[in-house]
Amino acid sequence: MKLYLAGAEIPAYRSLLAAEGYPTVSLSYWGLRRRSKFTKPFDLSEKFGDHAEILLDSGCHSINAKPTSDITDAELKDIAEHYYTEMVEPNFDRLAYVVEFDAHQLGDEWIAAQRARTAPYRDKAVVVWRPETGRQALEELCTTWPNVGVTQAGIDRLDVAHLLPGIANSTGVKLFGLGMTKTAALEHGFWYAAASTSWISPSQFGDTIVWAGKELHRYPKRYKDLARTRHKNAITDAGFDAEAVLADDPTEVLRLSIWSWRQFAKHIQSRGVTAPAGTPFEPNADPTPHAVGQLPDKPRHAGVTPAPPRQRERQPLPGLQLARDTAEDGTPGRPVIKTVDPGVRSCDRCYLAAQCPAADPGAACAFSLPLEIRTKDQRADVAAALLEMQAGRVFNLRFAEELEGGFPSPVLSGEIDRFNKMLKTVSDMEESSFSVKITATQKGTAETGLISRLFGRDEGEQARSLPSPVTVERTALEAGFVDAEVIEDGAA
Repeated sequence: MKLYLAGAEIPAYRSLLAAEGYPTVSLSYWGLRRRSKFTKPFDLSEKFGDHAEILLDSGCHSINAKPTSDITDAELKDIAEHYYTEMVEPNFDRLAYVVEFDAHQLGDEWIAAQRARTAPYRDKAVVVWRPETGRQALEELCTTWPNVGVTQAGIDRLDVAHLLPGIANSTGVKLFGLGMTKTAALEHGFWYAAASTSWISPSQFGDTIVWAGKELHRYPKRYKDLARTRHKNAITDAGFDAEAVLADDPTEVLRLSIWSWRQFAKHIQSRGVTAPAGTPFEPNADPTPHAVGQLPDKPRHAGVTPAPPRQRERQPLPGLQLARDTAEDGTPGRPVIKTVDPGVRSCDRCYLAAQCPAADPGAACAFSLPLEIRTKDQRADVAAALLEMQAGRVFNLRFAEELEGGFPSPVLSGEIDRFNKMLKTVSDMEESSFSVKITATQKGTAETGLISRLFGRDEGEQARSLPSPVTVERTALEAGFVDAEVIEDGAA
């Protein structure tokens, strides 16, 4: 994968990339308009050395993401004309690729006309897929054009990363990731090339980007001191001044970022998940580009109303199965829905095919997940397996922490907290308890008591009566009095 580091329209970044000898750079025409009035021609041969391979991006993804209401259609068309006549055509021999001016504000027909305009240099033109046109439109573009761009916003809006390997293999198209900001999208997509401005985030937002442990680490500003201290040895081993990085030297943190992104691109290339540089492109029989999101015309029903669809036997969606329980008397019970292996995944469209040990082109997936959670014991088994898996992640991160010098890792601390939450959840599920609490009140006076109201008059009367009758003799005896007869003395 070729990684074009964007932002070369800014002289300071352009000079730094040249000083570091970075070979593939990208500049945004829209970003350049903010800095230049174009009083004289912008000659790329004067701005860049011979070693640099340049991708010219129109920058329309910025326009489309944040539409500017004070730019009229006429003004936007004039800007597009200047882009093609004053930037693309004079510098054509110096450019490796040119991204089309796909301003959505101007409509699909205008964009289609501009694509026809770039037909003479189809091998350098990069057309951009719009996610609102759907996945089918993406496949249509890839069978029509040799270079197709997919933006980070498009992937976020409509997940197509898992489709890219199959599309690239079947069509031979070169896929360009434009405005990429997430490393996961770069790792899982089958990219021929990608452009990103994320490398300058250390100077813009105070982030820290460092390649260490065969992984690109990116820390936000609040973890800056912690991250740079933790990776101090890795920074020094890479040949950079760790003290200058810790002191937030703008040049040194950007040099570290450039080196880290270069190592990341090499890592992706070594895993074999990117398109090779010499991928041939064989266009379809009709290379005429269609309008954005517009598919070739298909035969339609000639009547006034559309023909009713041909009915077929219905079946559950792949991965679901309906079964019936059997009652104790042997009669069929209620229908129960279960999950089964769908069996529809193929190696040709799997994003893990490049590193899967069982990958076989044209074959179905060799793995399945036989799992059933219907009883408490099965649920407990799954919970125990998840706990074991999370514990393994914790111990692996602990081992990585030791390899990096033993500096506390915030990622490890977060995974430990997650394990403790999972453990508490499992413990709560295993606990069994039973309690009953009855609260009752009565206001005012009533002829019947509370117990009579709850359990009936007889129970209330019995509750108010004493256990047994109390007589005078019993009371005197319990009090210690002796029942005696008084005899008068006659002698008195």
